[in-house]
Amino acid sequence: MKPAKGRPAKRTARKKPAAGTGRGKPKVSPHAKRVAHGFVAASRAPKVAVNAVDESAVSIDRSASANGVRLNRWLAEQGVDSRRKCDEKVLHGEVAVNGTIIMEPGYRVQYEDEVAVNGARIHRSRRLYYLFYKPRGVLCTNDPRETRTRLCDLVDPMVPSRVYPVGRLDEDSEGLILLTNDGDFSQLIAHPSHGVKKTYVCMISSAMTGEDLERLREGAWIESSKVIPDNARIMRRTPSSTMLEITISEGRNREVRRLLARFGLGVKRLKRVRIGSLGIAGIKRGMLRPLSRPERDSLVKMALSNNTEDGSSPPRVHRPQLRKTGSRTDRKDRSRLMREEAAATRRGGRRPKRGK
Repeated sequence: MKPAKGRPAKRTARKKPAAGTGRGKPKVSPHAKRVAHGFVAASRAPKVAVNAVDESAVSIDRSASANGVRLNRWLAEQGVDSRRKCDEKVLHGEVAVNGTIIMEPGYRVQYEDEVAVNGARIHRSRRLYYLFYKPRGVLCTNDPRETRTRLCDLVDPMVPSRVYPVGRLDEDSEGLILLTNDGDFSQLIAHPSHGVKKTYVCMISSAMTGEDLERLREGAWIESSKVIPDNARIMRRTPSSTMLEITISEGRNREVRRLLARFGLGVKRLKRVRIGSLGIAGIKRGMLRPLSRPERDSLVKMALSNNTEDGSSPPRVHRPQLRKTGSRTDRKDRSRLMREEAAATRRGGRRPKRGK
């Protein structure tokens, strides 16, 4: 039926996806892929992966070694699918190496081997390293069931092949995050034992005093281990808020927010402004740039130099877990305080005082 003359046609509202259906896999046009390939080719980005074992050869592809790489890991690094999905493909007989079907995920793939999935040959992908400015409200996940904006929704149209975040930033935080398809590089940068420093700028919802800053510099216990910031300083202070810069060498879940919550400091805004020697200057929100080979290698050497001389990781201070003894009322009070403390880190409020 045509609309009446002189009246605009009514626009049909777009149907929202049903709850739980998710966003699915991001759709990327062939033109966007060609532009992404050209962007990387024109940069000084490295082509080979990091060998995390030999410090003198940080740019040698580990897959060229005599031991090779596990088949499931090799497939995941080439962007076939996640490690778990690749395990399923191998166990279902969908993967062949040199024409022979392999049903063992731990099979070692050598550099010269030809790997095919369902008859289609998988070509060895170039190693990619990016620095990305994650906006607020974006999740660091590739889960296709998620309905909120994911990191892959923003990144996939700008990169030639699949990349993964090194570590995470929670949904309410923004700032720098590294993206790569090199598993060795990701392990070096993200693992707390290597101590790559990360700097954050926090907007605190109260005025900090000099005593508060000194107590913060002494650290606090989080999950049976003591977290001590490498540096903390006040950048700006008003009667109702404080801008704080804090540097840490670990990257556990919501660590900065939880550390500040231990001292009753609620976080309004949190931005990661530096990873190692890489700063946020020159990168717009929601955009990325490739790392050059000197930048990538400097991060690797920084992570390797933080280990002890014998190659082991530096010791961490741990506190033994206390047994949950006491009456039922005491246990309920402890659980209530833990829930309120977790809620305070999410909404930027002050941590509840103990004993009330």
